[in-house]
Amino acid sequence: MHSPPRPRALALDFGRVLTLDPDKTTFAPHLERLRIAPDEFSRAWAARRHEYDLGHLDAQGYWTGVLLACRPDLGREEASGWTGVLTDADFASWARPRTILHRQVESAIDAGMLVAIVSNMPEGLGDRFVRTWPWLQRIRHRFFSADFGKVKPDEEFYLHVLERTGWNAADVLFVDDLPANVDAAARLGFQTLLFTGTASDLQTIQEWCSPLPAPNDCA
Repeated sequence: MHSPPRPRALALDFGRVLTLDPDKTTFAPHLERLRIAPDEFSRAWAARRHEYDLGHLDAQGYWTGVLLACRPDLGREEASGWTGVLTDADFASWARPRTILHRQVESAIDAGMLVAIVSNMPEGLGDRFVRTWPWLQRIRHRFFSADFGKVKPDEEFYLHVLERTGWNAADVLFVDDLPANVDAAARLGFQTLLFTGTASDLQTIQEWCSPLPAPNDCA
């Protein structure tokens, strides 16, 4: 007697996978008012992002630190006053859906595919995306790093995903745009795809989500 095939699952990064590359011009009018060069701002943005994604910094702490790194003369009170504006600009920069993949994932969910989001993301940003793109509510498992203080490629992040979902790593296609994150998943036994947004990548996901043949259909 043949055992039924184990169900497959799909674990997707968010930024640069479910979204296009961020549009940093969303910050341009604010940086002009602040008299901060875009390159300098980008360096400060990146330098503190790890702590923000971990949840060690809230939005006010993060953006205040970013601005003071660029403009120490602003003072903490003035810098912190930009928190809401910069948080909105940050969200807008990422809110560029990769529509073809959204449709692909929805179709996979319709067909019974198990799906998770596994993303390094600051506190509150993931929930904001779910409110903006309501179909994301159909993805039952949504893992955002700041919610539990671990970020990819930390092994504990992946183990947390497996523990919470009950999935077997070998049955999960992990899709991410960063080699370090993909390599960490592969070491734990995940199937992996380094995502670059090509038609070939989308085909790989489509094939993974296609129903497995029933045992009687196999030669």
